[in-house]
Amino acid sequence: MTEAILALIPTYGLWVIFLTLLLCSLAIPLPGSMLMIAAGSFASSGDIDLYLAMSVAYAGYIAGDQTAYRIAYAAGPPLLSRFRKSNKASVMIGRAERLLERRGVFAVLLSHTIVSPVGPWVSYLCGAARMKWVYFSAASLVGAACWVAAYGLVGYYFADRLAELAQLANDGMGFIAAFAVAGGAGWWLWASWRRYRERGLVEHTPEGLSPHEPGEKGQEL
Repeated sequence: MTEAILALIPTYGLWVIFLTLLLCSLAIPLPGSMLMIAAGSFASSGDIDLYLAMSVAYAGYIAGDQTAYRIAYAAGPPLLSRFRKSNKASVMIGRAERLLERRGVFAVLLSHTIVSPVGPWVSYLCGAARMKWVYFSAASLVGAACWVAAYGLVGYYFADRLAELAQLANDGMGFIAAFAVAGGAGWWLWASWRRYRERGLVEHTPEGLSPHEPGEKGQEL
């Protein structure tokens, strides 16, 4: 199935990305992480625009998230009881419940980043439990942005190692690698901004004063 979906990207690119991420957010087993990595890879070769692909993926992720929340909000706990009839779903719901019990609303953020396999089930649980929509949405928006950016950038910058990245994603380690790259990029940007700021302070500091020393030249207490 993964190969079939990836083969559609060059022709139906953005629609495939949007619909796949939307369905993944509803707990339909599709290769969302692999698709996002592949989208980044296609962007690196110029087949699609990276930022447009990430924006569409983000929209699909959030649309699916909100749909799962609203369905469960309307249907309530009986919906989860129906899901539990599947052994695999029951296991994932159990993991999502334990995460919510320990972390509360922060579990929404975690389930959309480092423990993304339980993300859809957390969304259903939040809806069924009538968690405040604004809290759920805030954590969901941040988590989805981190997930999309991490996977998309990994695919973009490591396009020549797509097979290895696919294996990482299938082993559940994809986000760890993706988050490391995104974190490294964020650190580099912060360090660059700090060096630029310090350079600017030095250039605009009167001669004889340290950039961190207040007062006028020659001032004594």
